[in-house]
Order: sequence, then C-alpha cells, then structure tokens
Amino acid sequence: MLRVGFGSKKNGVWLYGWAMHFYGTTDVPNVASISYGWNEEDQCEVGIGSVECTQLGVNSTQYVARVNTEFQKIGLRGVSLLSASGDSGANGRTDPFCTENHLNPPYPGASPFITAVGATQITTASGQANLPNPPSGCNGQSCASGGTETAVSFAQAHFASGGGFSVVAPRPDYQSAAVSAYLASGVALPPASYYNAAGRGFPDIAAFGSAILIYDVYGIDTVGGTSASCPIVAGIVALLNDYVITKTSKPLGFLNPLLYQMAAAHPAAFTDITVGDNICTEGGCSSACKGYRAAKGWDPVTGLGSPVYTEMLAYIQTTLNIQE
Repeated sequence: MLRVGFGSKKNGVWLYGWAMHFYGTTDVPNVASISYGWNEEDQCEVGIGSVECTQLGVNSTQYVARVNTEFQKIGLRGVSLLSASGDSGANGRTDPFCTENHLNPPYPGASPFITAVGATQITTASGQANLPNPPSGCNGQSCASGGTETAVSFAQAHFASGGGFSVVAPRPDYQSAAVSAYLASGVALPPASYYNAAGRGFPDIAAFGSAILIYDVYGIDTVGGTSASCPIVAGIVALLNDYVITKTSKPLGFLNPLLYQMAAAHPAAFTDITVGDNICTEGGCSSACKGYRAAKGWDPVTGLGSPVYTEMLAYIQTTLNIQE
C-alpha cells in the first residue's frame, strides 16, 4: 500500500504530475491513499497546480477533467485509489469563514474515479478497562473500548469532514440510487444554488478521524483529520485485496461500484452514521456557514458509513463465490 501525503506537493508534483508518474510506473501498489488536495474550482490557483495548468494550457475545470481521466486509467490497472475528503466541511479550506454564496468541494475527493474517505468520532466513549487485550500504545493513554460513532464535529475534533457534490463531474451511475435517496429523504439541505445536486456525491465511506493514537519519533501522539481516516480505510482495503488476490489472482481495483453494490445488498458491511454534519469549517461555525447533515444511508458527510471488515469480507466471499 502507498500513502501519498503533502510531500508530493512540496516536491514539485501536483495531481496530474503524480497520476502520470504513477500510471507510467511498471510496478505499483494495489492500494494508494492520498492525503492532500484543494478546492476543485481552484486547482490552477494552488502553487504547483498553476504550473501544471500552464503547461497543459487548461483552466481549473479542464484540469480536473484531465486528472479524472488519469485516475480512471489507474483504476483500469487494478489499483484502488483513495483520497481524504477534506477537513474544512462543505465550505472548504478556501472559504473558512463562509463568506461565499456557494460550497467548495475539495479535489481529488470529488473525483468519481477515486474512493473519498470522510471522518467520524466516538462520543459517549467507554473506557479501555473493557478491552480484553489493550494495545501497548494504550499505556498511559485513554483508549476507548466502545461508544457512539458520529460524524466528526468542530466541538470535539476542531474540524469538519469534507463532502458535497462535484461541480465538474456528473453523478456516476454506481451511486445514483444512493444519492437520489438522500436528496429525496427530506433532510435539510443547503440552498439549491450553493451546490450541484447533479454532480458526483462524496465521500463514499468514512472512518475514525479524531484523537487517533500514532507512534512517531517523539513517542505516542494523537492526530486527527481525514488524512488519518483515509489510510485507515486503505489498510482495510489492503487486507481485503490480499485475500481476494490469494483466492482469484486478481485485485479489487476501482472500489466504488463494489462499495455501493455492497451497501445495497448487505448493509451490515457498514456502520451507518446518522448523527452529525459538515456545516463548520476548520475556522469554526459562522452563522453564514452551510453544509450537509448525516442521514440514514449515504450522505455527503460520512458516505455509506464506516467499514465493518468481517461483513465486507463475507459479502466479497459470497459475491465471488469463494469457498473456504
């Protein structure tokens, strides 16, 4: 599994350059996790992105369409691409105080050829005393053994999970039923002029993104963000991928059609997140901020929900007719 962080931007490569280099490399991992991005409509305004746009002779809309094609080609190679959905809610990092009259979907999370990952948190957590075999990293820490999983909130995590609808890419068939159900559910929505209801909806899935314990050069620390939840999901996908390759010699590849099919046929494969929203930004919760609310089924805050590995594996075994 490959995890791509902000180093790619610092080293002079933005999304098109990275995708081209990745596709042109002979030996690549079957799963890649991307933890950087920017406003879909401002791809040509961000540092290295502006250089690539100039080289290609395109504007931001054309740039996004071009990169989407490269992501599609990577998926055809059998690679599962995942991306963080962003940490500044539906308003996006370019509008932290919600002064604009539209929402800002982050990219590449808004690409229909990538699996976008949002973030959740635990509320009303139970203590680690209930863990039968606490990980060594829990020594001296307050690890949770259970609780209620909700969308991350500014109040706890100091950010909100990115999500919404692409301005560039139309809604793909694989998520048509799920997104249509959300829009018709009666849940409170932002003003219709603020977003493209016919666009690709994201995220597709979510995982813990608040107060995650990690070990770095300084010891045990806590981190948060969709940049943390995305590699967690990628790790689960890598486990599923290893199993499938062992049984069929073929990787899972582009995940989204499988995920939405799985959610419809086997809902137990996801923990449905129905509490929370992405109205706040990293800058706080201005009264002018708009966004989306979590709801039953898919929503543009936590997607289909958080993965349940054992149920996902069971569905894949049944779907591929794998006999143990």
